[in-house]
Amino acid sequence: MLEEKPKRKPRVPLSPEELFYFKKLKLLKEQKKIEDFKKSTLFIAINRVNVFLVSFLTYGLFSILVACHWEKSSIRTAACSYEKQVELNQPPSINAINIITSSGESIQIKTKALFDEPQVNDIIFIGRDFIFNKTLKVKLGNREDTFWHFNTYPTLAVILFALGLGFFIYNLNRHLNVNGLLTSFGLFILASLYFLLV
Repeated sequence: MLEEKPKRKPRVPLSPEELFYFKKLKLLKEQKKIEDFKKSTLFIAINRVNVFLVSFLTYGLFSILVACHWEKSSIRTAACSYEKQVELNQPPSINAINIITSSGESIQIKTKALFDEPQVNDIIFIGRDFIFNKTLKVKLGNREDTFWHFNTYPTLAVILFALGLGFFIYNLNRHLNVNGLLTSFGLFILASLYFLLV
């Protein structure tokens, strides 16, 4: 004869009052967990480092877009590369210049709508950031417009991506769990290293 398995007791739904207290208890546990996490040394340390890194990246962004100090120099040699497509009745436009300054520094800049080649001993102004003295921009002596160094374009893109994604992550979870905090930390570290090393 087959043994009968014991039947499972029918599930009794919670009353509205029990359900209210169950949700309230769960919310209190989550709030306690968040408060404990905010008091942990990991949260405090990484949050402070994140604030410093955001300040550093903002400085980099500010240096690229707004303010840098200008140094006067002269051209020892300049090698130009031209656009491949040439409009009719117009000379080819220079799209990149590799400049070697009188001090021996090699600077590669991206240009647009430039038709006159820079000559030897022409004056140039090199825009550098204030702290690390990184070359960001160049002004040719006879022109008003500013040309960016080749490495400035990807640096700007990396900084904007890291800051944008970091703020999105913060807005999403306010760094109330370790995943968002560490993701932002990693993004900011990588972008800062890129600004420093490239």
